[in-house]
Amino acid sequence: MKKRLLFLTGCIMFLFTSCVSKPQSTKDGQKWSDDWTVVGTQIGIEIPKSLRLIDSKETLAADGLYYATWAAGGSVPYKNSDGDTIDLYDAQLYFLTNEAVSEKKAKASCETWLSAAKENYEVYAEDTVSLGGQSYTLITYHCTNEDNPYARGISAFGVCDTTAVCAELVCVETYTEDLQTLLSEFLNHCHFKKD
Repeated sequence: MKKRLLFLTGCIMFLFTSCVSKPQSTKDGQKWSDDWTVVGTQIGIEIPKSLRLIDSKETLAADGLYYATWAAGGSVPYKNSDGDTIDLYDAQLYFLTNEAVSEKKAKASCETWLSAAKENYEVYAEDTVSLGGQSYTLITYHCTNEDNPYARGISAFGVCDTTAVCAELVCVETYTEDLQTLLSEFLNHCHFKKD
């Protein structure tokens, strides 16, 4: 009985470590690096020096949502609409990914996010771009909601196999760096796991 229990424990440990092992390579043929920031189980990111990680959430919901955010520049205390005082950064990049059960569901998530952005922002430009070997819909906009402390932004929406991605970079009026350049640099260094 004791040998059987040890054998079963060994099998379970093997299965567990097999499931959580890190990827070996990326879709674009690069070797997976331990230095990358991992968001979810499918994406590793080489973070530009101008950005610093300020928050990361593992699964937000049972359907495979993951979230991280980075900041650029300085920050000031800001009282939000809930009355809480938070750090308001010169620029902030929000990154959301949904590891869906199918490519169809990933595309549906991406379309939902894009539609919501178009409803909430005053979009003045839309384009399709290829960054880091992936195709994205890119929108540029003004933030018009009174509760939003940011003045303008740029967002990218894309799908890689069964993974949907939304990267939103917003900034205060006085931020002078080019948002498209910073977002492009970020997305050019997003690596998707090779199946």
